[in-house]
Amino acid sequence: AEDGCEKFAWSVARERAAFAASDKTTALAGDALTALPPGALVIRLQQGGQAAFDMPPERKPRTEPWHGGMVRLPALAKPGIYQITLSDDAWIDVIQNGRYARSVGSTGRSDCPGVRKSVRLDLVASPVVLQVSGVAGDTIAITSGPVP
Repeated sequence: AEDGCEKFAWSVARERAAFAASDKTTALAGDALTALPPGALVIRLQQGGQAAFDMPPERKPRTEPWHGGMVRLPALAKPGIYQITLSDDAWIDVIQNGRYARSVGSTGRSDCPGVRKSVRLDLVASPVVLQVSGVAGDTIAITSGPVP
């Protein structure tokens, strides 16, 4: 079967493997994690009206009903370019020091089963809040880490 998984701007093979693994870490929206998960993180989201965010999502959800939420990550070990990849269609905001982090690149495909979007951001060595909104289902899988 022909799919778009090889057509992202950069390889998402590692992320596809992490999303397919059986040992994913699970968190509830609102949780504060003590470490970056080594593989994929599955976030159990809240219904749109109940979803809590540190800052309002920068983009309004395109569909109704939708799910969203946030997780807090500890301070990053070092500054640099980090990649966050999403399993499903969603808007992601990355917040550090009370400000939205800016993307330095993004790539997305609607024709790759299990991977929808990957974003690269220039982050500093401080705590991170990951917020997702506009998710159709009540869970989403995310990978995060420094760009190899």
